[in-house]
Amino acid sequence: MTENITGFIKSYVYKNEDNGYTIAKIETKDGQNMTIVGYFPLLSEEIEYGFEGEFITHPRYGKQLKVINYKRLENATKTGLIRYLSSDTFSGIGPKTAEKIVDLLGLDAIDQILKDDSVLKPILNPIKRMRLKSELIAHQTEQTIFIKLLDLGLTSKIAAKLFKTYGDQTLDKLEADPYRLMYEIDGFGFIKSRDIAEKFNIEKTDIRSLKAAALYTLQVASMNDGDLYLNYDELMFKIRKILDVDVSFDHALKELIDERRIIEENGNYFTKPIYDYEIDIAKRILELKDYPSESIDTDLLKLMLSQISIQKSIDYTEKQIDAIITAMQNPITIITGGPGTGKTTLIDGLLNLYANYYKINLKSIEAKAEIALMAPTGRASKRMQELLNFNARTIHSHLGFDFESSNKDNYYEPLVQNLIIIDEASMIDIFLMRRLLMSIEVGTKIVIVGDEDQLPSVGPGYVLGDLIASNTLPVIRLNEIHRQAKDSHIVKLASSINNQNLQNDDLISYNDVTFYSGDGADIKRVILNQIAGALKKGYDLIEDIQVLIPQYKGELGIDIMNKEIQSRFNPFYKKSHSMKYLDKEYFQNDKVIQLQNDKDKGVMNGDIGIIKNITKNDKNQSIMEVSFDGVLVTYEQSELENLNLAYVISIHKSQGSEYKVVFLPIIKSYMHMLKKELIYTAITRAKQHLLILGDMRLLQYASNQLVEKRHTKLKQRLNETKSNSNLLNKDNSEVDNDDLDNISPWDFM
Repeated sequence: MTENITGFIKSYVYKNEDNGYTIAKIETKDGQNMTIVGYFPLLSEEIEYGFEGEFITHPRYGKQLKVINYKRLENATKTGLIRYLSSDTFSGIGPKTAEKIVDLLGLDAIDQILKDDSVLKPILNPIKRMRLKSELIAHQTEQTIFIKLLDLGLTSKIAAKLFKTYGDQTLDKLEADPYRLMYEIDGFGFIKSRDIAEKFNIEKTDIRSLKAAALYTLQVASMNDGDLYLNYDELMFKIRKILDVDVSFDHALKELIDERRIIEENGNYFTKPIYDYEIDIAKRILELKDYPSESIDTDLLKLMLSQISIQKSIDYTEKQIDAIITAMQNPITIITGGPGTGKTTLIDGLLNLYANYYKINLKSIEAKAEIALMAPTGRASKRMQELLNFNARTIHSHLGFDFESSNKDNYYEPLVQNLIIIDEASMIDIFLMRRLLMSIEVGTKIVIVGDEDQLPSVGPGYVLGDLIASNTLPVIRLNEIHRQAKDSHIVKLASSINNQNLQNDDLISYNDVTFYSGDGADIKRVILNQIAGALKKGYDLIEDIQVLIPQYKGELGIDIMNKEIQSRFNPFYKKSHSMKYLDKEYFQNDKVIQLQNDKDKGVMNGDIGIIKNITKNDKNQSIMEVSFDGVLVTYEQSELENLNLAYVISIHKSQGSEYKVVFLPIIKSYMHMLKKELIYTAITRAKQHLLILGDMRLLQYASNQLVEKRHTKLKQRLNETKSNSNLLNKDNSEVDNDDLDNISPWDFM
């Protein structure tokens, strides 16, 4: 419940200059002292203010008012004005000088000084007069802008962010085009910008609204749906749905095209960065592919591989041998296949053959300079390293975004290795692929490994699928289930679903796959009991056990199930310090997941960690320490919006990971999300035990529903030869390369 109090600023306890967060002491009319916290500027100490907010209780400092809004109530008193002018806000003015100014000019001293600083001649020299006037203007301007922004309905936190960005031009820039916020301010989308536009009486039919809606529609299509473009009819339908107006958008589209914010190509509309990135990928693939490779004798390679086969007691299949030799002889090779088809065995054979042929000791430090293993996520790269016994890192880390790197923005540095193997490539979107390809030198051998039947990347595009479908690169498809995987009913079930050939016989429980028919509370009870049983058998809740659910809301959604598991299995639940964010509460030992890429912290969207400690910093603010694979990362209260509990995660977030025990509920409320690729991806996360709970008819239904194909042009662009393709030959002088290069792969995925 909101409360209103009035008072004078007495002192400032803390001010964060980066985000505007402030802690201050105020004195009310009845002489009470109170602490207020929130996002507001340094206020005049001689002015009475009304503060609106919610009372909170700090564990150490007691009752505080968390300020939502504030307003100026009345003019200055003599004592307050003297105190204000002699405050740290103004340099070179002490209490005696301030008193002289007020005695000379009275209570409207500030207005007189702002009008003509020569009124201070009897007291101050010209330099001090000019400085005081300048500081008064700056301080008054900030307060005026803050109050106006709050009147517009913005929170004090957003007001502080805007003022930090635009300074004293904030209101002018907003009035000229409130939609600039969605282009220029992180965390601002069309909806928030539209709210502000309405406050400035900008109609939905205004050209600024139409342009913003068009651009926003294309951004949503790419970031939410993965589509790189929309055709005219699709674009019109979605824009009108957003704005709910029946007008022509053609003029708005023309202006956006003229401004090079949107690119129109054969009736399809792209945002400019998306368009340029896709073309850059096509061009770079062809450049890398066409670089002359050294001639390597096939018979010699096969002889050396047979020796490796004997040493490792592995019988490589003809398809695996073909893939390894192809990768040795070509600049770029794609290897795709499902679980149990021998991708890891193949990569291990390739690593050893490459090392033997080029006389590299895989255990030496020099090997890291010759060979790079990488994957899109930390969990995938960690698994890669464990299986291959060779250093593997995330793609981001190889590009310069390392946990311990002091130069995290140095992603221009080329990759020096001569062999680069990229695993879990189905997860790579066009932003990350473009940055990766631009960092690889021509002449490097590139091996792209992935399962084309899994879900496409969370970010825009369908990179792996388009590369395979273009037929411009050598592609080896592994489709034979190997001997060691043939007894796995997890693999058999995944294969049946992937081939859309799920039979009743596939739904019989075995040692590694269990089917349980039930609904609602029954499923929840079974999951909790089975987790308890797995823990008793020695499985680890953080590393080994994972519940996968496709949606956040609902009685069997991610949010509720996370709370259920947390309250039952975290021994520190309600027994240690905690931090709250909205309806979530975090304790020591909780399993958490990062929801957005954060290059400053060195953590990526989808990284899973464990809360090691919750403490107080020197300002008595709660601080959370999370371990991501042994690297401690600190979170403040305001940063918890980027975390979530991870006992249960979405199937999309599970890509690139494997777990010994996987629980997969399938119920009717998930039906709109159930697709073959989603279920196939979930099932293939399980290594030892898979428990599917719910309605098995929905499993059969899902196996016949395909994810809608994304709107991409990479396949076509790759198929256009250099000799006749305007796009692949196009002069990029029109491309703002500074804009492209300032986009970090951390900003996407």
